[in-house]
Amino acid sequence: MTWKDEGVNKGRFYIRWFEAGVVLAVVAACVVVGPLRGVFATAPVLLLVATAILFSTPGVLIVRWFCRDYFSGAALAPAAFVTSVGLFALLAVPMLILQTTLDAYLWSCGLTVAVCWLAALVITFRPEHEERGRDGVEPSERGGLLWVPFAGLVAGLAYIARITSPSYYGDIWIYLSWVREYLGGDRLASVEPFFGGEVGLSRARINGWLLEQAAVSRVSGIDPVDLVFSYLNPALVVVAFLVFYALARILFESEKAALLSGCLYSLFFLVHLSQSRIAWGGEFVQRLPEDKLVAKFLFLPLALACAFAFLQGGAKRYFVGFGFLCCAVMAIHPIGLAIIGISMAGFAVMHLAADPRDRAAWARISAMGFAGVAIVAVPAALVSAFTDEPLSNALADSDINSGDPEVLRNMIFVSPERNRILELADGSYMMHPSLLLDPVIAVAFLVGLPFLLWRLKRNLAAQLLFGVMYVAAVVVYVPPIATFLGDNVVLPGQIWRLAWPVQLAAVLTLGWLVWTATTFVAGWLRGLGPARFFAGALPVLLVVALTAAAWPQAQAGLESIRAHSETSRKSGFYPSDPIFPWFRDEISSPVVVLAPDIQSARIPAYSYEANVVSRRGGLVLRVLPELQNRAPGQIEVPQGSLDVREFFSESTLQKRVEILRRNNVDYVMIANDSQLTGALDRLPGFVPVGTPSERYDLYRIDLEKLP
Repeated sequence: MTWKDEGVNKGRFYIRWFEAGVVLAVVAACVVVGPLRGVFATAPVLLLVATAILFSTPGVLIVRWFCRDYFSGAALAPAAFVTSVGLFALLAVPMLILQTTLDAYLWSCGLTVAVCWLAALVITFRPEHEERGRDGVEPSERGGLLWVPFAGLVAGLAYIARITSPSYYGDIWIYLSWVREYLGGDRLASVEPFFGGEVGLSRARINGWLLEQAAVSRVSGIDPVDLVFSYLNPALVVVAFLVFYALARILFESEKAALLSGCLYSLFFLVHLSQSRIAWGGEFVQRLPEDKLVAKFLFLPLALACAFAFLQGGAKRYFVGFGFLCCAVMAIHPIGLAIIGISMAGFAVMHLAADPRDRAAWARISAMGFAGVAIVAVPAALVSAFTDEPLSNALADSDINSGDPEVLRNMIFVSPERNRILELADGSYMMHPSLLLDPVIAVAFLVGLPFLLWRLKRNLAAQLLFGVMYVAAVVVYVPPIATFLGDNVVLPGQIWRLAWPVQLAAVLTLGWLVWTATTFVAGWLRGLGPARFFAGALPVLLVVALTAAAWPQAQAGLESIRAHSETSRKSGFYPSDPIFPWFRDEISSPVVVLAPDIQSARIPAYSYEANVVSRRGGLVLRVLPELQNRAPGQIEVPQGSLDVREFFSESTLQKRVEILRRNNVDYVMIANDSQLTGALDRLPGFVPVGTPSERYDLYRIDLEKLP
């Protein structure tokens, strides 16, 4: 370029169309949720889309400006979503600790979006330098037709996630109770939503994921229960697959290989599809909105992708991204940092073993290790300073779903049917062998060993997959290591969660294996005359064949999901019986409700003013003898759980009245086919309340008039 050309270019008017599009989208979204909110009140989906645009703007711009050389195209969307989730989760932590209000959090989120919007507006008119990223693939490696089966399988699983019904006792009702409390309460994380007590040492004080849901619900106007089950759950299925695709594309440097691996990933969940939340497929389509599953399916793959990019190119922005994700996942669920740490430990060992004299590798690994230790050390020091107890005990005390810490510590051992932990005769334990006995995982383990070993010396992707899969397996399957971690670092019930990276690495390895095999076969077919026409379509044909083979098993799982959904509908569990929204709309002051255990689990998720006598007490009572045998004299039986069981069993009137007085009950909720219904109608102090429910009777209790 001559100096004349340079002068002409300097005077040219530039527009960055991507940033311009973001600026216009934010303006349109603000108009929809602001001045025109009343116009779109009958179209909540549009309000939710506008809210999603505002929510994702910081992540989109950050990834676009700093990480586009690895996360571009379809990989930008999931990276941006996870970045926004992490950013707003971290922003929520000081709000929760200081116990401010939801309005204050919304103002801080709005300010963040406004700053990003202003930056995008300024940069829109600055020249953009074209650059080819590390993940820029050759035209022959573009996804092409493989996008069709990938999109179809992802859409199918998203549809299943949309039609499935939540578990009766699931953790999601606990989380929704907190979200409801944030929407209706005054100070954040000051009052727990079940019994109305003050919040002490609790993970709710640092769980930004729940406050994010409350903020989205407030801005979009969609009830949090509908938001989670109807919109968030299927949306997270799509994001989880795109995050997996982004990681696979970076590792294999091929869009086709990434899409083929993504198809195998979806088939893995389809063949394990079940209504059971313990099955991999059932967990995936039902529980993604839970914080620990967000850490597993969204943060872990993206953190590994950033670590890979940093070790491959040394760009400091990916080190910053890795550190940011490690910090942010603590504001989602602490187990996320544990699984990222185990994965990185295996990756680091393999990377350094491949070339122990590489000073750059040592420096980069040391930097990431120091960042991880620092992130753990700060909360550990605070816990030690303020509670004078080990971190594992604090974790037991602070679990958002826990009551008695000893129950949480021992519950995993008295539920052997879940196949999550195996206790040995000497008292040590390890991850249950069911993980490695699964055919898909077993094939990846056996065939992947020589496949990865052959590439270990020269291939960074092989080092990552080998380290994550086999080192994580050693951690959870060597009893002394697993027992030490369960007793001193995490909790015994979290050992099976430490095996989550094994599943991810196994499917990625299997995808790489299949892609390598199809590439070899396609090359062979090209030399066979007419058969060469099938060479290019071989990956698509393979996915179609595997889908046809997996369909019978997937259909059986789908039928179990449909049967559960139909049962839930008829029972009024989901969609919920009208009495639950009645509590939300009609109760305007704090009350105590005595209801059966399953109903009690969801009442606080609909009304922040309604407290309950018992919270999922039946889960503890059904295994109470086993718990007491494991920890004699240490299990605190919740009195409220005993009261609920006693009240709805063959109890005397005198005992029932005593229970009502002890718990200061304002309302009693009873199934209308219960034998108590007719008996209570004739007693003084029980005033029938008219509700739209056809399944339950509700009584207002006048404690002074009770016999």
